[in-house]
Amino acid sequence: MDETKSIIRSYWDQRSSTFDLSPGHIASSKREEDAWKALLRERVGSSGKKVLDVGVGTGFLSIMLAEIGHNVVGVDLSEEMIKNARRKMDARGLKVKLEMGDAENLPFEDESFDAVVNRAVLWTLPNPKKALSEWKRVLKPNGTLCFFLHGSHSKGLFHRSKKQLTNFAVLAREKRNPWKSLYNSVDLPMGGGVDPTVVTNLLKKTGYVDIGLNPLVEIGEMKRERMPWYYRLSSEKSPQYCYYCLKPKR
Repeated sequence: MDETKSIIRSYWDQRSSTFDLSPGHIASSKREEDAWKALLRERVGSSGKKVLDVGVGTGFLSIMLAEIGHNVVGVDLSEEMIKNARRKMDARGLKVKLEMGDAENLPFEDESFDAVVNRAVLWTLPNPKKALSEWKRVLKPNGTLCFFLHGSHSKGLFHRSKKQLTNFAVLAREKRNPWKSLYNSVDLPMGGGVDPTVVTNLLKKTGYVDIGLNPLVEIGEMKRERMPWYYRLSSEKSPQYCYYCLKPKR
């Protein structure tokens, strides 16, 4: 493993213990969870698909996909994230295969999965195009790629000032240093968010077809309603996007 990947893995190992304290890393309510499951049924299928969750984290997508009846495999570079995901899945009695793996170099045969999913992963990678190519490689022909990613974060002075207040509250309440960011440690092309046109153009260049995206406005509103005040203070109105596309048929 090269130095960049070692830094990334170490960061997520350390972050794993507080990961679920941040809004967006878990569903904030039963209503929000139901909305996610409805979206996953629409984009991935109602049940019975073999699905790869790349960058499984603490299991956000994998748990919901397994609960709606899919055969889920989750991979993550961080062993500590996988341990947390396993504890949550065991508590729910879910059978999900979890293993360590690199999103840019997946440990699977060609055309192994009906669908590939992930959430907030592409912007954490040194080589997003390589990752998209890998995800296409392991998809069956006409298989679905569905992932979720926020747009660019604001760089304005007013937002940065509010973000500093949020960070002080996080430091006090979550006992972690929010200024120690992965995006300040390694050079990531999409770090901090990216314009949707950049993502869709990259999908086209990688050879995907039937590309689409939807802003998750309703889910975003549900999440904001239940955020702790200090996160709501600097929360941006720009939505998270659902990107979806297909690997071409033979």
